[in-house]
Amino acid sequence: MRRRLRIFLILPGLVLSGSLLRADPTTYTSDSSVGDFTKLVSSYATFSDFTSGDVSSPFTPTSAEIAASGFRVYGGTLSGPSSPSFSGQNWILATFSSAVSSIIVFPNIDHFGSAYDGYQYAIEGSNDLATWTPLFDALTVTGAGEPFTLGTFSGTAPVTVNNVLTPGAGPSGTVGYEAQFSFGAAYKYYAFGSSTEGFVSGNTDQELSGVGALTTVPEPTSLLLLGTVLLGVGGFKIRRKFVA
Repeated sequence: MRRRLRIFLILPGLVLSGSLLRADPTTYTSDSSVGDFTKLVSSYATFSDFTSGDVSSPFTPTSAEIAASGFRVYGGTLSGPSSPSFSGQNWILATFSSAVSSIIVFPNIDHFGSAYDGYQYAIEGSNDLATWTPLFDALTVTGAGEPFTLGTFSGTAPVTVNNVLTPGAGPSGTVGYEAQFSFGAAYKYYAFGSSTEGFVSGNTDQELSGVGALTTVPEPTSLLLLGTVLLGVGGFKIRRKFVA
């Protein structure tokens, strides 16, 4: 009697150690063209509840303005979002016309060479301005010099960070460190406060030039990797024949 034993090959470490599933959740790029990022935007959120920057509240960025002027806003006055473990938080409101789950953040960098400057913000989401969901906070940043990467975080890490400058150069800073996020739920209102890294570094200004809704949903690196592995697993089969 013949029996066939099928053995599906699984890449080493995937099941036993899970090391592939623990891959860095953020992909880093070094594209110096801001147009490569503004073209991903279907609409921009309107900033409000801020007191400082190059423009007055409310303010809605455009792709042309980000490329040419790189205006920034900071110094939030919004009350309502649940602050993290630190006190003295300030929040800027970014409002979309309808709820979105995938966004791109355009930070404004005015202390290039300082680790915190590309990761100065925390994010919370709401659909009623009453109940807020913490979404992201940069806890630490790594690197001895440019370009800096995200160290530890709470919530959902950015799918990608373009950790270089991408002029528009504004009156006080330069657009850069664009970060794409894909959250598990859609929100109409996003609040931007200072990150833990910003507080620890003594700079609580969540300086932003824009927040846009993405035209396509970015794929998390770990999910792409898992999908590739599973496709590969399905393609390998070993047949061993036993004769009784």
